[in-house]
Amino acid sequence: MAGDLDRAKDEIRRRADLVDLVGQRVALKKAGRNWKGLCPFHDDRNPSFIVSSEFGHYRCWSCGAKGDVFNWVMETQRVDFIEALKILAQQTGVDLPEFQKADQSENEQMEAAMAEAQAFFREQLREDSEAQKYLAERGLDQKVVDEWELGFGPSMGEALAYRLKKKGISLTLGQSLFLVDQDGRGGFYDRFRSRLMFPIRDERGKLVAFGGRIVGQGNPKYINSSDTPLYSKSRVLYGMHRAKETIAKNDQAVLVEGYLDVIACHRAGVTEAIASLGTALAEEHVRLLKRWCSKVVVLYDADDAGKKAADRAAQLLAAGGLTVKIALAPKGEDPDTLLRDQGPQAVRLAVEHGVSPMDFRMAMLNERLGADDDGYWTEVVQVLATAETPLELQKYLIPVAAQYPGIRDRQAAAKALERMVAAERKKAKSKGVAERVERLPLPEREDRAVPLRTSELVGAERIIFLSLFSSSLFEEAWQFAGHEPLMKSEIARKIANSVKAVGTARPGSEWLHDVTDEEVKLVLLDLGMGDPEPIERRTLEDAVDRLGKELEAREARKQAELVGNSSDDDALRAIGNRLRKIKGVIKE
Repeated sequence: MAGDLDRAKDEIRRRADLVDLVGQRVALKKAGRNWKGLCPFHDDRNPSFIVSSEFGHYRCWSCGAKGDVFNWVMETQRVDFIEALKILAQQTGVDLPEFQKADQSENEQMEAAMAEAQAFFREQLREDSEAQKYLAERGLDQKVVDEWELGFGPSMGEALAYRLKKKGISLTLGQSLFLVDQDGRGGFYDRFRSRLMFPIRDERGKLVAFGGRIVGQGNPKYINSSDTPLYSKSRVLYGMHRAKETIAKNDQAVLVEGYLDVIACHRAGVTEAIASLGTALAEEHVRLLKRWCSKVVVLYDADDAGKKAADRAAQLLAAGGLTVKIALAPKGEDPDTLLRDQGPQAVRLAVEHGVSPMDFRMAMLNERLGADDDGYWTEVVQVLATAETPLELQKYLIPVAAQYPGIRDRQAAAKALERMVAAERKKAKSKGVAERVERLPLPEREDRAVPLRTSELVGAERIIFLSLFSSSLFEEAWQFAGHEPLMKSEIARKIANSVKAVGTARPGSEWLHDVTDEEVKLVLLDLGMGDPEPIERRTLEDAVDRLGKELEAREARKQAELVGNSSDDDALRAIGNRLRKIKGVIKE
């Protein structure tokens, strides 16, 4: 079984195009044998991120992020190895062995239950006149219904439960997926009744949950799926599977509040719109967005609740390292009603007129309070303390200070205000308010702090190990690269032992996957991905000869000491044989 899995992994590595995968997220340019771009794992200003199609690895020479095609999928899609394996197997057409069969079977059953529920909701929408009337009132035509796969949960309390049972799907499983629930008498009833249904897909397009909006009168207005084995609401953004390409292309997402707001934005041409799902924005959402863009426009409702929610979202997004603007729909509108009342251009203009969080907060404060009101100056200091840059803070200091009652020296007042802001920042930081979330959480963080040991290699050692990646020299280089006594430096001896453990010589870099010592693998990747000049055969021979002579000299000194202390003829013969063996290795 393990052998089958290893073969599947090797086949995936062979078929997967790492340059193409990375290129979907990072703008890559050809650089010698490799490809280069800005690292997605840290705030990279000068391209330091290298991708090698030859080695099937990526590496950032600045922050130390590294890995193969499996690491890339795990780190950018935030999945474990098994899930990454499945994703890549599907993309490359590789059949996986039947490992974790029970787990696969359970997942297939859950996916089948979700697909059946989706088919049921779609059928019900076509048949229900009340639902059709609601769609017409909202301006949702058949094209929109089909594009967004909208459905309807009928008012009958057990219609879906009956359908699932009829199809042989466990209702207990349906309950775990938030499709049905128990009624206390041993029976099951539908979770979503008299509701317009929105299928929720993760960023890869997998159906993971549903949300439902009441059609007609009733509460609550929305029912959103709780977390299930398929779905974590803090890790999914509605519409992301449709918006991600535009988000990556524009380097910007538009964050709205609800399902219909997302659909309205897309209809208006704002196809980078997404929404969190029945929950406040979470750090996981921020990390998800950061994998695709560096800028976010928050477009929430213009009521008090919407303004407060927009401010909270902006704080979290900014703390995650994203550049944020806040755009509000006109008072009494949301993106959905704005589209219906004023047309697509109004939605686009609302997005374009977004302001900085600081501008937004100052405007909101000045709407509520004046400079003479109690509490105004306390709140002003708190708002100014959220400035993203010193330049942004300076923009406000003098104009705000000038509002202080009875002030004559604006410069002095601005300096005093600046000191108050600095004190507020210090207080906020001590409470953890100003903490940043990482750009992309990476495993093996400690590896990035360890300096590479490539520089410890002597010149001849470097030439031998570089020759391992030569299509014409690898077989000749292999016999020396795995001979530990030949090497002088400690890291070279570690590499030699690893090469010896790998066994048979193989061309290219595929044998690197069998190197178990991560430090050794990193040094070899550093050598191979460094775009070196081609090694000539004569250069390799000279390097081996040089190391061989140094080894012979070292051994001769050792044996001379032994000879001086020995009168045993057998010992002397053993010493001579040892020297001849060393010379033989060197000449092979």
